[in-house]
This record gives sequence, C-alpha cells and structure tokens, in this order.
Amino acid sequence: MAERKSMAEAGRRKRNLLEIIVVAVTVALIVIFSVVVDGFATFGNFRVILSNSASLVILSCGMAVVIISRGLDLSLVAVMIAGATTFTIFINADMPVALALLLTVGAMVMIGLANAWLIAYVEIPAMLATLASAMLVVGLFRFAILQGEFLLLLSKTNPAVIALSGDLLPGVSVSAVVMVAALLVTWFLLRGSAAGRTIYAMGDNFQAARLTGLPVRTTTITVYVFAALAALCAGLVMSAASGAVDFRTVTNGTLLFEVILVVVLGGIPLRGGRGGVLNIIIGVALIAVLRNGMTLMNFTAQMQDVLKGLVLIVAIVADNYFNPRDTETDTVGDL
Repeated sequence: MAERKSMAEAGRRKRNLLEIIVVAVTVALIVIFSVVVDGFATFGNFRVILSNSASLVILSCGMAVVIISRGLDLSLVAVMIAGATTFTIFINADMPVALALLLTVGAMVMIGLANAWLIAYVEIPAMLATLASAMLVVGLFRFAILQGEFLLLLSKTNPAVIALSGDLLPGVSVSAVVMVAALLVTWFLLRGSAAGRTIYAMGDNFQAARLTGLPVRTTTITVYVFAALAALCAGLVMSAASGAVDFRTVTNGTLLFEVILVVVLGGIPLRGGRGGVLNIIIGVALIAVLRNGMTLMNFTAQMQDVLKGLVLIVAIVADNYFNPRDTETDTVGDL
C-alpha cells in the first residue's frame, strides 16, 4: 500500500514538472519574441493573440473532456465546420437567429449522439468511429450542400454575425466571453458534476469503472455531445471573425493537430484519467504565443507546420515519459 502511494506521488511530481516546463518555455518564448520581433510586446498584439486563441481554447475544452475519458475525437474540426455551415445557411436564408441556432444545436447534438452510439454501444474504437464520421460529415456538407465549394460566405449585415464578431463591452470581445464561458462549463462538467467523476474513473481504468456499475455508456454520450457543442461554439466564433466558413480548415488537418498538441502539452495524458481546465490554459498559452511569433517573423505555413509537428512529437514522447503505462491502467484498444 505504501509502495503504491509512493509511486502515485512520484507520478504527480512528474506531471507537475511537465506543466512547469511548458510554462517556463512559454515565458521564454514571450521574452525572446519581445526582443527579436517588433510589435510583439504590445497590448494590441496580445489582444490579437487572445482573440485568435478563442476557437482553439473552445475546441480544446471539447477534446480535453474526451481524452480524459480515454477517448479521442478526430471529427471535432469537421463538426465545427458543419455547425458553422448549418448556421450560416439558415441565417443567409433570413431565418430568425433563435430558430437557426436551435436547429443547428439539434443537428450537432445528433452528430455527437451518433459518435457516442458507435463508441459506447457498437463498441467501435473511438479513433475509427470519429475518423469515419469526420469523413462522412465533410463529404455530405461539401458535396451535397455546397456542391464542391470550399468557402461559404456569411452575411456581414446579419445581426448575429455582427454580435459574434463585435465587443460585448469596450475592450471585451464576444469571442473572449464565449471562450471563458467554455472554460467554466468544462470545469463544472469535470469537477462539479456526477458525470465528471465517472469521466475520470473511465479514463483511469475503463474496465474497472464498468465493472463497478458506473454509467459509462451514458457518460460517453455526455462526453461526445459536449465535444460536438464545443465544436459548434468554436465554429460560430471562427466563422463570424473571418466572415466565411472555410472547409480547408478540415482538409489541411493543422487545427486538429494543434488541438491535440494543446491537450498533450498542457499535461493531459493521452491515456486519460487526469487533467483539467488549467492544463488547457497552459497548453493554449504556449501554442498561441508560438503561432503568433512565427507569423510575425513571416514564417511560411509549411515551416510553421514543420515546427509544430516537431513540437507534437516531443510532446508525445514527454507524455509517454511523464505518464507511463502500468499494469493497472494499460488496456488494449483504449482509443
């Protein structure tokens, strides 16, 4: 018993060390970019970083909850684009905003339910189920609805678009408010609800959670519906800011990798069972600063992808070191 407690304490120290390292690297990058890059260390640029990070934070909330439950959602960005497309089509057709939003939420909930049903009841591995649903959603929306087009433009005069892309208060953007709300809801789900306790139990040892009678199937439904709704919020924020829904966000795959990178760098292990909102904030801070600095230094998109790919590899290796598998939590096909 004492030996197990000692091992658990050693594991916690390792995870805390990873978080400290990521925070230190973020601070170091801020200092370096402030010295090297003109215009980085300005209030306006930090506000740009915050605004550009809103959709990444919201998506990371959805992915974090999924990964903590020992799952994986590769359809997250596809659902984000599908939600933004659905809402845009409705408001461009002059449908009342409230009705358009209600129908869009219903459609995204259905996608989340479909993912959860495949994973919890058909028992298809989460990685395969969500990859298949991502391909289905993208194909359906792009070819059946947009007829092969990559872009869908929003009506910039629509009150909903104006509201989402504007400020709630002077200096406080709506996207920042939605981002904070997503973090608070995620915290409540994980730490303040019965579903949250089951989510952690599933991630720590799924078979034990099921054998002890915890509602793992209904909790899986909660997890993937939450992820779909988080993706919708991110899609609305991103499309309103850019004035368009761009399907290349799905096809180039960069955003999905960034979301996984945020979760891993923040200290949430890919095998689940640990982590929370603070880890999301830590991971997003590093990626947001790195992305902004590389953009100001005129790095090409290809070079940025190379560097982020290297960081992702390092993060996965670090995750394997700081969160090693053991005989109690190691299971076959946990993704």
